[in-house]
Amino acid sequence: MQRRLEKYFLDVITGRQKGVFAILLRFLLWLLSWPYRLYTICRNFIFDQGWVSRYFPPVPVVISIGNIVVGGTGKTPVTLMIAQEFYQEFLVAVLSRGYRSQAEKLPIPIVLCKGEGPMQSASFCGDEPYLIAQNIPKAFVIVGKNRHKASDIAARAGADVILLDDGMQHRRLARDYEVIVMDTTDLFGQGHFLSRGLLREGVQSLSRADLIILNHVTDTKSFDAMKKEVARHSTAPVVGTKMEVVQAETFGGEAVTDMKGKKVGIFCGIAHPEYFQNTVLQEGGIIVDSAYAADHMCLDPKALAAFAESCKAKGAEMLLCTEKDKVKILDLQGLALPLAYLKMRLKLLEGQNEWTTFMDGIKTDLRNRV
Repeated sequence: MQRRLEKYFLDVITGRQKGVFAILLRFLLWLLSWPYRLYTICRNFIFDQGWVSRYFPPVPVVISIGNIVVGGTGKTPVTLMIAQEFYQEFLVAVLSRGYRSQAEKLPIPIVLCKGEGPMQSASFCGDEPYLIAQNIPKAFVIVGKNRHKASDIAARAGADVILLDDGMQHRRLARDYEVIVMDTTDLFGQGHFLSRGLLREGVQSLSRADLIILNHVTDTKSFDAMKKEVARHSTAPVVGTKMEVVQAETFGGEAVTDMKGKKVGIFCGIAHPEYFQNTVLQEGGIIVDSAYAADHMCLDPKALAAFAESCKAKGAEMLLCTEKDKVKILDLQGLALPLAYLKMRLKLLEGQNEWTTFMDGIKTDLRNRV
């Protein structure tokens, strides 16, 4: 139900829903967007003028990774890619809210990982922080909505660099570098603030960026065109990235050697399931059916079992999900089909020199402060 409601409103916002009712609803959403727009403008003005005190964590460097829109632009893969730049030389701490998790509701942040991989389940701490802890097990990963307290925990742990996953709107916590991730399929969130569009920051906020990452880049020509668009609002260096498949793996860890021609049922709980669907098709998979949950959520065991039965009847050889969904599934008993997932990583496609210069600058800064 939640997923269907989210999709309906997205269709209204993007204009895919036609008719008089959709037009009236868009007008109502436009009216409702003004209080949020005014709040955002006032909040940023107050911080820009220095009228509100900010907290400076006692760590050498703080890097915020965020965006100006709501929804999945790829902040977590970017956080992982940045973490891996510092991982071998410095102690990295990642602060994540753990959106839609039990940990998000706690008054005090929890330490998910302190150098030996995740210590809590994804259902408790959230899929994205769990995935981060799984991929960079020597780092500290701290989950909770109170970034001030989380940063203190990181400082006491001896962190050299803090990465704020989805940190752009948390302006009370000071940062040394601001990295903004943008989705090339919709750079400016339909050009309207929530709830008429997807913007949670005005485009003028791009001026705060130290680096802008355009994600889901398809080719150099389109990247250059979007880079010019972004340059109207920011002087920050711009790089382009794209998620690429490393390999398909079974939940038991065995590689699926060839996806071409394989009939699969796909399921996921991500912001843009169409990205996953298109990736499976590009890998040569034949999709017999699909099931989507709301972002950060997952199919319950009964729904997953029923989906497996349905897909098997349609000739599917396996069920396929994202790595983010894989960490949320605990009960594998009694499914009619085997489970597999696509292991993907972010690849830098454009702006290699800009990326290297930016990262080398931070590393030099860190070496001087540590």
